[in-house]
Amino acid sequence: MKNQIKQTTLTPELKASIFEDFSKHAIESVGFDGLAAEPVAFEIMENDVSLGAVVCQLFWGNLHIKYLLVKEQHRGRGLAKALMEHAFAFGKENGCHFAFVETMSFQAPEFYQKLGFEIELKRDGYAAGTSFYYLKKVL
Repeated sequence: MKNQIKQTTLTPELKASIFEDFSKHAIESVGFDGLAAEPVAFEIMENDVSLGAVVCQLFWGNLHIKYLLVKEQHRGRGLAKALMEHAFAFGKENGCHFAFVETMSFQAPEFYQKLGFEIELKRDGYAAGTSFYYLKKVL
């Protein structure tokens, strides 16, 4: 029988199957699945209107900042900092030793540095002259 490789859509069923196998392998290898917790979102509101949100996930005992967004018209008011501080508190409450974030050069890596993140990796060479940053902050 000849193997076939085909391009397909990442359906919820395929994604669940892949994650189930990853989880099984992790548990067999180290005794637990460090990515078992689903991401959580903290949303900042004003008069029932969303101004922004941070999405984070417990990842192998630490805090992964997956997404941070404050809507453009509400930037400059300290909302992103407030969201991040809330995420840090969540991480500390869950025993995280550090927080980490991946971001592009046009997504304000300087903002994260002002919050105490340190650049662990900067990779140049992406489209449109952009760079990729990987940053870490001890909690």
